[in-house]
Amino acid sequence: MVVLVPMSEEVLVQQITFDLARPGFDLAFVSHKGILYYTYFPKGISAPSSAVVKLIQGLFDHHIDHSFFILRNRLYTTAPVTAMCQGMVKVVAKRLQGEVSGADHGVQVSFEKILVGDDDVFAPVSLLSPENQLPLEKIKTFEQDSKIKWVQKIAALNARGEILHDYDRDIACMLLDSSGEILAFGLNSNSKNKTLHAEVNMVQRYFRDHRRKLPRGAQLITTRKPCKMCAGMIHDWSEDPATLEIHYLEDDKSSLNTVLDSVAKWIRLDSV
Repeated sequence: MVVLVPMSEEVLVQQITFDLARPGFDLAFVSHKGILYYTYFPKGISAPSSAVVKLIQGLFDHHIDHSFFILRNRLYTTAPVTAMCQGMVKVVAKRLQGEVSGADHGVQVSFEKILVGDDDVFAPVSLLSPENQLPLEKIKTFEQDSKIKWVQKIAALNARGEILHDYDRDIACMLLDSSGEILAFGLNSNSKNKTLHAEVNMVQRYFRDHRRKLPRGAQLITTRKPCKMCAGMIHDWSEDPATLEIHYLEDDKSSLNTVLDSVAKWIRLDSV
C-alpha cells in the first residue's frame, strides 16, 4: 500500500529531487496516483531533447492513452526551462517548473518509482512509423516541380481511414539547405504518441544522422505551420533561427504565437 506523506508540495519536491539526484545528469519527474515517473538527461550534451522532452516522449510511448492523465500533473526538472521544453508542455502536457533544487528533509517519500528511458539523450520510441524510417535516398526520388508538391507526396505516405484519429495525420515536412539539397524529412506519427509531429521527427532524425543543429540559411517546407512544440524544438536546435525560411501550406490553431513567429522568415504557400 502506498502511504502518502503529509508534507507541503515544496518539501515533497525538494525531497524527491534530493533522493533522485545523480551527478552529471539533469532530472525530470512527475507523479500520479502514488507513482513517480522520472528520467535523466546527461549534462553538457547538446541535442533536440532534454530531461523534460525525454520524460514526455517516453510516457506517451509506454503508457499511450494513460499518459494524458499522468501529464495533467505538474512536471518538475532541475534544468532551466527552454523554449523546446515549454513548447512541448504547452501542446501535450499542462504545467512545468524548472530549476528545482533538492534538500534532505529527512522524510520518506513512499511512491512507487518508474524510470523512463535509459542514459541515452532520447527516450526509446517504439511508435515511430515505418514511413519515418525510409532512407533519404528514397525520398529524393519523390522530387516534383515544386517544393510543396514534393512534401505533399511525402505526406501521402501516411494512410488514412474512416476513423481519422486512429491514423497518423497526412502532414510532412522536409529540411533543405541553402542550395535546395534535402537534408532530412519527417511525417506525422502522433496517432498514439502525441509528441511525434512531423517536425519533431525531422529534427530528431537530423540529429541522429548528422549530430549537428539545423544549418544556417536552411529552408523548412511543411504542409502545416509548425505548432508551439515543433517551433520550440526548431528554434532551439537551429544554428541561427533568424536565418530560417519556413514555407507552409496550411495554418493551424496550435501554431499561433510560437517562439519562431518574430524570428524566422515565413512564406505562406498557395494550395496546389
